[in-house]
Amino acid sequence: MLHIYEKLKEGIVGREIEKRSILVAMEAGKHLLLEGPPGTSKSTLLRKIAREANIPFFTIEGNIDLTPAKLVGYFNPAKVIADSYLPEYFEKGPLTQAMEEGGILYIEEFNRMPADVSNVFISPMAEGEICIPRYGTVKAVRPFTVIAAQNPYDDVGTVRVSRAFIDRVCLIKMNYQNEEEEREIVRLRARLDNPDIIAFAVKMVRKTREHPEIKMGASIRAAIDLVDLFNGLQKFSDQTDRNLLLAANMAISNKIWLNELASKTAEEIIEEIWNSLRAQYEALLKDKKNQTSGLLSHQMIQEKALDEGQLTEKKKRKRIAM
Repeated sequence: MLHIYEKLKEGIVGREIEKRSILVAMEAGKHLLLEGPPGTSKSTLLRKIAREANIPFFTIEGNIDLTPAKLVGYFNPAKVIADSYLPEYFEKGPLTQAMEEGGILYIEEFNRMPADVSNVFISPMAEGEICIPRYGTVKAVRPFTVIAAQNPYDDVGTVRVSRAFIDRVCLIKMNYQNEEEEREIVRLRARLDNPDIIAFAVKMVRKTREHPEIKMGASIRAAIDLVDLFNGLQKFSDQTDRNLLLAANMAISNKIWLNELASKTAEEIIEEIWNSLRAQYEALLKDKKNQTSGLLSHQMIQEKALDEGQLTEKKKRKRIAM
């Protein structure tokens, strides 16, 4: 377990508590519920753990169309009609595969699936086995782990998670990371390695999470998109202010969730945040301009001294010639 933890430091920024918690839970044979808003690296962290530990990884998305058959599996109708209910004709679902191979079954948006589907997990989590008619009993191979995820802010199209399921999982809450870690994530994933632009993008995205008219702010993905879009827009025209605001609208406006009583549109809120940060950005530009002016002044002084030196040399040569 410790050697896997050391490997997780490469490619995963921060999340030290979450890394240890997930590894310890899996080692102890516990199942998990990860609770946090989108863009908090839940799936990224789990895929990294599965890869480094060489554990099969299966993922499904919770929705109203998910059925027990899609989760557990079903017999191929054509083969059954032609022959019989033979085990080799059974098309295994992700739950059955994860149990037989000792893998991680990751369920995104768990609280969107119907109750009869979520109840299918009860026996595999509690007893480590599931009985499938005409196929037999499937026993879980360690380290089979069910890891569900849900967004605490999401209340549209969700269902109440049963107490029977909650009683069989351990909870890990994953919130947004600190500003320094988010800057490092953007630096690693964006196509522009400009610390000033990255810092501004992260600051702007973080401001959406504390705005009074926004129910759920933007994730770090918005900051990555903002930097990438700004980089592309700059190639057409070097208009930093205009391109940053345009990129911000493109990257953030669809990723924030406004309160029901919000008096402003997403674009108006983004422009408001932009204006609140613009003074800091203009100060940064001013500093750069002053640095540039200083370099130019120094260069002009050197050129003037060189010209004066050349003029003096010419006068000396003229006197000698006379």
